[in-house]
Amino acid sequence: MQTYGVALFYSTREAMKAEEIAKEAQLAVRIIPTPEKIHASCGFSLKYPLAEEDALISLLASAKIASEGFYHGTRDGLKTEYSIRKEK
Repeated sequence: MQTYGVALFYSTREAMKAEEIAKEAQLAVRIIPTPEKIHASCGFSLKYPLAEEDALISLLASAKIASEGFYHGTRDGLKTEYSIRKEK
């Protein structure tokens, strides 16, 4: 089973900027097409390890990049489930 985070954005430009600053901060992120099971304004999302979620959220907030939401993905074989991240 694989778990990971998915950050959604309001525009492709914001998703690309988020990837750029996260990679500069040496976070293990990459742009992916927004999963079909998750509705979003933008067709691109940022996939990241859950261990880096707090650092990514903090980085996006300091860079004033708005996110449409953060989801946790769980992949088990060919089945993938997504749940919205609960605020801590």
